[in-house]
Amino acid sequence: MEPATKIGVLGAGTMGAGIVQLAVQSGYEVVACDASVEALERAQVYVHEGLSRFAARGAFSEDEAAAHYDRAHWTTNTEELHDAEAVIEAIVEKVGPKKEALAALDALLPPEALIFTNTSSISITDLAGATNRPERVCGTHFFTPPPVREAVEIPRGKLTSDETVEAARSLVRSFGKLPVVVSGDVPGFVANRFLVPMLLEACRLLEAGAAPKKDIDLLVKKGLGFPIGPFELGDFIGLDVALDVTSQIHEATGNPYYAPPKLLQDLVRSGKLGQKTGQGFYEYS
Repeated sequence: MEPATKIGVLGAGTMGAGIVQLAVQSGYEVVACDASVEALERAQVYVHEGLSRFAARGAFSEDEAAAHYDRAHWTTNTEELHDAEAVIEAIVEKVGPKKEALAALDALLPPEALIFTNTSSISITDLAGATNRPERVCGTHFFTPPPVREAVEIPRGKLTSDETVEAARSLVRSFGKLPVVVSGDVPGFVANRFLVPMLLEACRLLEAGAAPKKDIDLLVKKGLGFPIGPFELGDFIGLDVALDVTSQIHEATGNPYYAPPKLLQDLVRSGKLGQKTGQGFYEYS
């Protein structure tokens, strides 16, 4: 299988924007697509500022940063993805919308094109079943923020071919990241099976009055040696994303341990999603 030179990214939220940045600074031509003009505008700012920060740190020159940025084409028209050799879907972490997106990509893309999904918790076998090419569907689970985090989970489905997995690994390596292949049918894969219990326990401890949230974060950082506390991390990744992932694992496993805490649900219902909205567990100016 020849390496891709033109990549599509469907979904221009924080994850999609970060993947676009990674791809363009790695030399790929990228079609970035989102139904929302506002999301595309925010993503353009994200990528431009991200490339500028990398240039300021000496990763490449300012001229190279400008050239990288020019490799991205921004559009609301999904038809413009039609000649991409691989498309990374990075929309909301919900089964229904993801299946619709993958089915639409399957109908649009040439038969040899690969479809990757940035899901962090949903069965790859289930998602691939929405297409007529399940052997060419694989997960590429980037972590927040994609340009900075070093590893990428590669969850595979039951019908994902070895060739597709190797193509996903090669793509991730070309981004300068470390690919780790995991089962795409274990709910939450690997990373989130560590992250979710930490956030769940933090919420339950706070609800039980064990300690204030700042002190819980402090103990996790200064006592256990984690670089960030669970409440800080939840706000960083987005509490809506955290709730979606927790809910997916709870539904898939049927284990009451993973039932989303009321505290987390209440924050999301009130629109307090973390850093991106200015308020979550903490307030941000």
